[in-house]
Amino acid sequence: MARKRAFLGAAWSRRWDRSYGKLTHEQQKAVDKVVMALLKQQPTPGMRIKPVEPEKFYNEARVNDGDRVIHRIEAGKVWFVDIVVHDDISRYGKALGGLF
Repeated sequence: MARKRAFLGAAWSRRWDRSYGKLTHEQQKAVDKVVMALLKQQPTPGMRIKPVEPEKFYNEARVNDGDRVIHRIEAGKVWFVDIVVHDDISRYGKALGGLF
């Protein structure tokens, strides 16, 4: 039986670092859970991963009622872009350059 790769690679943008640093300890723990699930390719219940419209360049993963992890999965790596409240997700509807 073929062994499944344990984890995808990961990269974090500067924007991600700033957003993560502004979160409370409890919010960081919730984000960490989603990050690990994405890296293991095992979504948690309620995470709901979906593309951000209209271009579908980025994906969002639900952290809680308000927060979303903005990311892309490409070339065996999860590119973590930002953590935003649901109402701010529209700015990721199109590809943005220079995030990494």
